[in-house]
Formats: sequence, C-alpha cells, structure tokens
Amino acid sequence: MADDFEMYSNEVCIKAMNDFQEKLMEVDNLKKDGNGNMNFESSWKAMRKEGPMILNVAKHLYMEARRSKENK
Repeated sequence: MADDFEMYSNEVCIKAMNDFQEKLMEVDNLKKDGNGNMNFESSWKAMRKEGPMILNVAKHLYMEARRSKENK
C-alpha cells in the first residue's frame, strides 16, 4: 500500500463516529414497553450495521497514530 493512500478520509471517519454516537444515544434512551421489557432489537440491528464501520475506522485511526509516532 502506498504511503499516500488514505483508506478512510477525515469525512468518512467523522461520519462513522457521529453515526455510532447517535446510535449509542438511542440505546441510552430506550424505554420499557407496556410489559416492562426492553426491546433491544433496534439497537442490535444498529450495532450490526454501524459496528463493522466504527471498528474499521478505529483500526485506521490507530494505524495513522502509530505511523505518525514512528515518523517523529
């Protein structure tokens, strides 16, 4: 991979983090249904959708930080 190749642009990273943060806030605000149960299905679906992207962004940012540290 070339050194100038950017796997994830800043915009993609920011969008992934914002989307993930939004989903976390939705989970924090879950309310019990009429039977007193929590329905985590929407949260699970969101994590299945957003989770892989946020993990890949985290790996990307980690590698960028390591590269930056090595180049100092």
